[in-house]
Amino acid sequence: MRKLLFSAIFALIALGAFAQYPLVTISQINQPKDLANCNDTSVFQNDTVRIVAVVVTDGGLSEVASSSVIGGNRPFIFLVDTANGGVPAPYNGIEMMPIYQNSQGSFQPLALSTQLLAGDIIEVTGIISSFGNSNQISTLDANSISLIGIQSSPTSISKTVGDFNDANRVNILSTGEPYEGSYVEFQNVTVTNVIPFGGGRISFDVADANGNTMNISDRFLAQRTSAHTIVNPNSPAGQGNQGSFVPPVPGTFYNTLSGVIRHSGNGCTGGTGRGYELNPFLDSHYDVGFAPPFIDQVDRDPVVPNDQQDVDISAVIIDSDGTVDSVFLYWSADPAVAPSNFTKTAMTLAIGSTEDYEITIPKQADGTMVRYYIYAEDDQQNPSYFPSTPLNQTEPNFDFYTVRQDGLTIADVQFSLSANGDSPFLGKQVKVKGVVTASTKNHDLGYVYIQDPSLTEYAGIACIGNFDLANLYRNEWVEITGDVQESFGFTQIAVTNVTRLFDHDTIEPISLDPSDSISRVDGTWEKYESMLVKFENPGSKIYITNEDAGFGDYMVSTDPSFSDGLSTRVLAGRQSNTSVSSLWVQLVTDTIYASLDGTMFVNPVTTSDTMHMDAIVGLMYYGFSNYRLLPRANDDIIGLNATIDMNVTHPSNVSLEEIQSNAQISIFPNPTNSSFFIETSSEDAFNAVFFDLNGRKIMEKNSPNGDRISIDASFLANGVYILKIANSGGDLISTQKVIVRK
Repeated sequence: MRKLLFSAIFALIALGAFAQYPLVTISQINQPKDLANCNDTSVFQNDTVRIVAVVVTDGGLSEVASSSVIGGNRPFIFLVDTANGGVPAPYNGIEMMPIYQNSQGSFQPLALSTQLLAGDIIEVTGIISSFGNSNQISTLDANSISLIGIQSSPTSISKTVGDFNDANRVNILSTGEPYEGSYVEFQNVTVTNVIPFGGGRISFDVADANGNTMNISDRFLAQRTSAHTIVNPNSPAGQGNQGSFVPPVPGTFYNTLSGVIRHSGNGCTGGTGRGYELNPFLDSHYDVGFAPPFIDQVDRDPVVPNDQQDVDISAVIIDSDGTVDSVFLYWSADPAVAPSNFTKTAMTLAIGSTEDYEITIPKQADGTMVRYYIYAEDDQQNPSYFPSTPLNQTEPNFDFYTVRQDGLTIADVQFSLSANGDSPFLGKQVKVKGVVTASTKNHDLGYVYIQDPSLTEYAGIACIGNFDLANLYRNEWVEITGDVQESFGFTQIAVTNVTRLFDHDTIEPISLDPSDSISRVDGTWEKYESMLVKFENPGSKIYITNEDAGFGDYMVSTDPSFSDGLSTRVLAGRQSNTSVSSLWVQLVTDTIYASLDGTMFVNPVTTSDTMHMDAIVGLMYYGFSNYRLLPRANDDIIGLNATIDMNVTHPSNVSLEEIQSNAQISIFPNPTNSSFFIETSSEDAFNAVFFDLNGRKIMEKNSPNGDRISIDASFLANGVYILKIANSGGDLISTQKVIVRK
């Protein structure tokens, strides 16, 4: 009754408001422009239309983090045409993105969308677009959805993996495209590979009896594990809760596997896309027939052994449909030995336990790399491995550690032998030393990176999550302690402690060719991740080959005629959950970034394909399957044939004496959104004066006894401010930047 009354009132309003837009069917929208020539773009691309459809997936079930949407979650709901009673049929399913741009210019979810349930019949007014080759309808404004009826929940249709992808996961457009956006069920498929990635998320591949392969993706909460923190503010599980999905292991057999089809296109011959993928949206969509043993909570103690320490390996191993029959550790300290020939040693149950297995690897010489993996088998001879190994892979994957008498280097953390490129210290606490190459100070990247000056590969690492990082200056030596994380393939340390070593050094950038597509795509550039890099073309120029490659990226290369495939991305002007570039670099793809995803501190200059430069310097970043360069300030863009402000001052380039003086002062939190504290290691009185960048004094506060003092910054606009601290004699002892960011 609530819904029908609401819809009756709302529909009368909507009919008048949107009558000028044509009413079309989903089947009409999904008709491709030229499928025979691999063009599956909708004939209605970029048009505004009205549709009547049945809701397939409840509102609030999707989990797509987005810093550009109020609430941090970009909702998605799948729909089916009302024709055929809502049963899937060719071209009658589509994905809806129920967000709109409000009067303040921010993207906001439609309130009604979170209340929608499977079986609701709605009218939608929206714009047709595509993402990754999947058709979408994006709502036009806050009133774009009206509820006009209710029917039973839509059901799935039985399809085969081979209808969508072949054994190489190349999409089969002729039979797959008609069911893009549709609710389907597969029968009798086997897990071949499990793929963990950033944020504790996981996807996996399945194959049918003919070897046809599809990725099972996690667009919905149903596939979020306990390692993932839910960000959807309208999640049925509640914001901040964790998921509960238990990942399968290769060899797991599903009687049925259901969900909605999305498309990551790879043409007609295979490319960078994943092909068609399945997204389950309910717990009941995973019907397990049988499963090998599940290996979990694998631990190593100590994490970084010296040459006098044995290493204890432990794991929790269970079998959901039987019993664990045997568990072995395979290991080797010989780099020439293939994994299949590692030494085999039985792991034993801990005293009093039925699932905790353990074993000890004897001590090894300093510098020795020890490789190892765990093999378990259940009472039906179903095998499983840790690390996970795809079914069709000849040699098992393995974990490893290196014996270090003097502690870890950054290269130890970054270098990986894992098939997915993850750090061997993922989830472990580490301590490393390096020189700061980027800081949060004025005219800098806004994020902290450190680099080992003694190395030319695997030498850099990004540091996040600790207020003390804001005190660091470019070029100073520091020691960082924290937990290793992977964010969509990008290794970083979530810092718990920062120790300044009162020494400094200079990092020279590594010279790379931005047109070197082979090195970029085959993983060779992984060794330069988080390092200071210079794109240059000795004796010639670097050219902007694509002035707007999307999401704030532009492309540069050594020849102005080169395609995107022979160019590399550069990003500036955006700071969000997924964009970690500088707000001090003028050269950006669109002036919209002056106030979107972080307020820029310099006036934007729009990129052009007529621009070239002698070189461009920055930090090498990896995200969303792409390498991109992050320049820190305007002086990282060398010899540009356009006007940008090169009068750049780096307060991070300081003398050792200045570092030591500033080390006596702590300011936290910095950046701040309301207030911050000033604390000194001395018990002497001090005076703090707060200025804006124009030199105007904002406020002044004294600490007569050297105690911690609080500064109220809640009334200040976003931006950078100068804090000058003097002792009781009036001598300046510290000048620091404070960032107000609300």
